[in-house]
Amino acid sequence: MQGQLYRTKLKYDHVYLTPTSTMNVRLAAQVFSRSVGRIMSAYYGPEMAETSKFFQLVDRFFDCLNGRSLHEAIRTRKPDLAPYKQADDPRFEFLRGEFLDYFSNWQASVTARPGFTKQERNKMVLSHQTIEGIIMTVNAFVESTKYLLRQGVPYILSQVFCQDPLEEHVGRHRGLGARHDNPTVHQFSYQENQLRLQRSLAMTINPKGNTAGRTGEKRQPTVSNSPIKKIKRN
Repeated sequence: MQGQLYRTKLKYDHVYLTPTSTMNVRLAAQVFSRSVGRIMSAYYGPEMAETSKFFQLVDRFFDCLNGRSLHEAIRTRKPDLAPYKQADDPRFEFLRGEFLDYFSNWQASVTARPGFTKQERNKMVLSHQTIEGIIMTVNAFVESTKYLLRQGVPYILSQVFCQDPLEEHVGRHRGLGARHDNPTVHQFSYQENQLRLQRSLAMTINPKGNTAGRTGEKRQPTVSNSPIKKIKRN
C-alpha cells in the first residue's frame, strides 16, 4: 500500500487550471481517481473520508462507462473496464444503486441542514443540472445496454456510447448562428442544409471544441517548395 500512494498522475496543471484546461476531461479523470482517493484517506484520516469515497465512486463510474477493448480490464487490473456480456451484470446494480443513491443522500443531507439559506445550500452540493445529467446518463446507458444484450449482441464496449458526434454537429450550428442562439425552425433547417452540402463536398471536416469528432485521421497538408508569384505593387 505504501508504494501505491505515490502512483498518481497529478501535476501542476491539475491544480492551477486555466480557462482552457477546465475543458480538459483527461485532467478531471486523473483527479477523480482511485489512487488519489486512497491517498486522501491514508494521509488525512476521517475528515477526508467522504471526499475519498466520492473520488473512488466517480472513478468506478468512469470505468463502467469507458471500456474500450476486450482485454483492457485484464491489462489494467480494473474489472469495471471489462465488456458487458450479461443483462444482469453487477455493474448495473452499482450504477443505479450505490452510485445514484450517493447523490440522493447527499442532496437529502444538505436539505436537512438547518440555519442555511437556499443559495448557501446550493453551494454544498453539485448543481441540479449536473445531477440530472448523471441520472439521465446512467439510466440511458443501463437500459440501452440491457436491451442490446437481450437482443443477442455478444458484448458491449461501454465507450461506444459517445455523444461527441452530436456535440460536434450542434457546435457547427452554433458557429453558423454566431450570436443568435435561439434559431427558428426555418433557420435551423437552412443551416442543416448548409452543413449537409459541406459534408457532400468536403472529404474531411475538422472538428471543433473538445470532442474527438467522427472523422478518423485527417489529411496531411501538402507542402510545396515552388516559388510564389510576385505581387505587383502600385
